[in-house]
Amino acid sequence: MVEIYNSTKILVNESRLRKVAEFVLEQEGKKEEHISVALIGEAEMKRINKAYRGKEYAANVLSFPGVDGLGEVLLCPRVISKDAKKYGILPELELVSMLVHGLLHLLGYDHEQGEVGADIMKEKENHYLSFFA
Repeated sequence: MVEIYNSTKILVNESRLRKVAEFVLEQEGKKEEHISVALIGEAEMKRINKAYRGKEYAANVLSFPGVDGLGEVLLCPRVISKDAKKYGILPELELVSMLVHGLLHLLGYDHEQGEVGADIMKEKENHYLSFFA
C-alpha cells in the first residue's frame, strides 16, 4: 500500500506518484509492502537532512527504512523543481525520478557504495523511468 502526504501548497499528481511507486514495488517483488511518500517544504527538509545526515541544505529526496513496512520517501517539490529547471526537464518528470530514486534506496540499492552499486542503481532508475517519461 502506498500512502501520499502533501504538506506543501504545491499541487502534484498524487495518483501518478502512487502508480509509479506501486509499479516499482511490484516489479521488485514487494507489492504487499507499505510505504509512505511525504512531500514537504524546504525548511522541513533542511531540518531533517541536518538532523539525520549532518547536511546543511534541503535535499531533493530522503529515504528512511521502516519498522512496519518498507519505509518512507520524503520529497521536496520546491528543490526538485529548481533541479528540473537546472537540468532543463519538466518538474513532474524530476519528481517521478526522485521518487524512483528514493524507492530504490528503500529496496536496498545504494549508489554511494562503490561504482558497481551506482551502476546497478542507475540502470534500475533508467529502466523504471522509461515507463513513465
